[in-house]
Order: sequence, then C-alpha cells, then structure tokens
Amino acid sequence: MNSKSVPVVSVGACLLVAVVAVAAFAIEGELRAGFALGIGLVIGSTNGMAAQRALGSPMGFRFSSLLRLALMTVAALGAGALLGLTYAWLVLIGVAAAQLVLVAVAARSLLK
Repeated sequence: MNSKSVPVVSVGACLLVAVVAVAAFAIEGELRAGFALGIGLVIGSTNGMAAQRALGSPMGFRFSSLLRLALMTVAALGAGALLGLTYAWLVLIGVAAAQLVLVAVAARSLLK
C-alpha cells in the first residue's frame, strides 16, 4: 500500500465501521445513537483526503490544518445539534474514532 492509498483505505474502513455501528445500535433499539456515531465516522474520515489535498495547495499546511479541523468540528457539532444534543457527544467520538482508524491504516502502511 502506498501513501496515496492510505486516505482511501481509511475512508473505506470508516464507512464499514459506521455501517456496523448503525446496525449494532439499531439491534439495541438506539438507532439515533448509531446514526450519530456513524455520521461522526463519516465526517472524520474526510480528514485524510483533505490533508492529502492540502499538501499540494499554495496555502500553508498549518493554516489548512486549522481550517480543516475547524470545518470538521463545525460539521460534527451541526450534525449533533440536528440529531439532538443528547447524541452530539457520539458524533464527536465518531470523528475521533475516524482519526484513530486513519492512524492505524497509516501505521499498517508504514510497517509493510
């Protein structure tokens, strides 16, 4: 696996985990909680692709990182507000989990 495919694999893994989370929470009767976690995973999965694109942009990487993280946070809080503030924390946990998936995929790529 090359470094260009890490974000793509990460997005795929996050989508798979999101589907599993929605299904697992639905079985437990907490569909809205599953959607909250799944939406957070989907929002967070965009970070790797956006970071890869930022490397080639004329904008500085530090500034683009701040902008990227701010946009993800606003999207996650907005999704949490739409689902209900009771579930907003699950959206944020989903975003954080997506970052862990990205790190795991990148680490796996480096070890190969």
